[in-house]
Amino acid sequence: MKQITIYDLLPLLKKGWVAYDHGNWWWFSAKPRERKRRHLWASTSRTYIKLNTFEMKDIAPFDGDWKDSLIKVEHKEEE
Repeated sequence: MKQITIYDLLPLLKKGWVAYDHGNWWWFSAKPRERKRRHLWASTSRTYIKLNTFEMKDIAPFDGDWKDSLIKVEHKEEE
């Protein structure tokens, strides 16, 4: 079975942001901020969710520094 990447999930997610830290992918409704001392992303809103839950445990990890993992989720407007 092919391991999915976060890029495979982007079209399925609501507009917002995704980022990786400490082995987990997160979705945020607003752009998160870096917490450099703890090496993680801090939500700036109350709406966020961990994406790689038990059911989604096979999302490929980010290959790089966690600070470079932030991706804006946007969708082209349908005509």
